[in-house]
Amino acid sequence: MATLQDALTNVRCLEALALPDEQPTIEPEPASVVYEVSFDTNFADRTAFITGIGKYNEEATICSGLNVILDEGESYAALLYTWRSMSRAVPAIKNQEQANRMEIYQKTVSILGPEVNKAKEMMRFVFSASTRFCDEVRTLAHPEKRKDFISETYLLTLAKLINMFATLDALKNMKACVNNDLACYKRAEGILNRGNVDAFSLQESQNLSIFFATNNSVTSHLKKQLEEVCMYIQTVYTCTLVF
Repeated sequence: MATLQDALTNVRCLEALALPDEQPTIEPEPASVVYEVSFDTNFADRTAFITGIGKYNEEATICSGLNVILDEGESYAALLYTWRSMSRAVPAIKNQEQANRMEIYQKTVSILGPEVNKAKEMMRFVFSASTRFCDEVRTLAHPEKRKDFISETYLLTLAKLINMFATLDALKNMKACVNNDLACYKRAEGILNRGNVDAFSLQESQNLSIFFATNNSVTSHLKKQLEEVCMYIQTVYTCTLVF
C-alpha cells in the first residue's frame, strides 16, 4: 500500500519530467497606462459632500454656476476687445435717387446683422449676470448668513464677477466703433422695414443704443440693483478684500 511519502516522491519526479511543446516563448509587451490630470473640474466632485456637510455641496454648486458666468463674460470681453468697425467700409449713399441705394441697405443689414445680434446677447448677459450677482449678495447680506462661515473661494468668485463687470464696462467705453456699427445698422434697417417694425424690436433697439452709448452703463446698472440690497456695501467690501 502506497504511503504519503511515496506520493510526495512521485510528485517530485514530475518536476524533472520534460514536456516539449515546440512552441517559442513569447512575452507580450508591457501595456502603458496613460492618464491626464485636470485641476479645472469646476467643482464636478461636489457630490462627495452630499453625505457630509450639505452646505458645502450647495456652495460648490453656486460657485460652479458663477464660474460659467465668468467664462461667458470672458468671451464677451474678447468680443469687445477684437471688435473692429465694419460700417466704415459701407459705401456712402450720395443721394436718395441713387440706383443701388436699397441694395446697399440690404447688404448692410445682412453683414452687420450677426454682429448686432452679438451685441444684443452681450447686453442680455450683463443684465442677467448682474441680477444673479445681486441675488448672491442679498443672500450673504442676510443677518443669519453673516453669522455663518463663508469660504474664501465663494468670496473670491464674487470678487471676480465684480472685476468682470468693470472690465466689460471699460472695454465698452473705449470702443466707439460699436456705436458706429449700431447706428449704421439701425439706419439701414429702419429704411428697409419702414412701418413694419414691432414695438418690442424697436424698444430693444433703443435700449441697445443707450446701453452702448452711455459710459459706465454696466457698473451703473449693477450699482442701481445693489442699492436695493440691505447692507450691500459691507458684503461687497468683504469680497474685494480676498481678490
